[in-house]
Parts: sequence; C-alpha cells; structure tokens
Amino acid sequence: MIEITKANQLIISISERLDATNFESAQTQINEEIKLIDTDVLLDVSKLEYLSSAGLQVILQIAKDAKAAGKTVYLKGAKEGVWEIFKLSGFLTFLKEI
Repeated sequence: MIEITKANQLIISISERLDATNFESAQTQINEEIKLIDTDVLLDVSKLEYLSSAGLQVILQIAKDAKAAGKTVYLKGAKEGVWEIFKLSGFLTFLKEI
C-alpha cells in the first residue's frame, strides 16, 4: 500500500509489501506525484514488511527522478530485513538514512 502526502517534503509511505504483485500500480501512483517534484522526498518504509527486486525498481525510479530534479531522497524507518535488502543492493549509497 502506498500513501503519498505533501508537506515540506513529498512523503511516500510504503507499507506491507512492494513486490511483483503490486509494483506496477505503485509505480503508476508514484509517477503521478513525482512528475513535478519540487521538494526533497521522504521515503517512509517503517511499515514495509517485504521488498523484492521489482519493488527496488520502483524505489530506484524515485531516486532517479529526484536526482534529475536536484532533490534528495531520505529513507526512514527501514526494519532489519528491509534495511539489509537496501544495503546489499547498494541503495544506501544514494538514499540518505534518517
């Protein structure tokens, strides 16, 4: 499940699972909001239980769009298993942990 809010940052909250069963709908929903990105992005994964390679593609696209706009993506609340996936995949080199 994806929830997107705008405040001082674009906040993308991802919960439960981000995998091959739902990555396309997640990507579509996120693309609508990130097209005109004018703030940094806070990626809240504190309620994310599972992340597959398909889910990583969604997050990679967020990071690419933010970088193209000169913005930063902050990662918040990754649980141990999800954090390990980010670490092993090298995503922690371009996602800033808070």
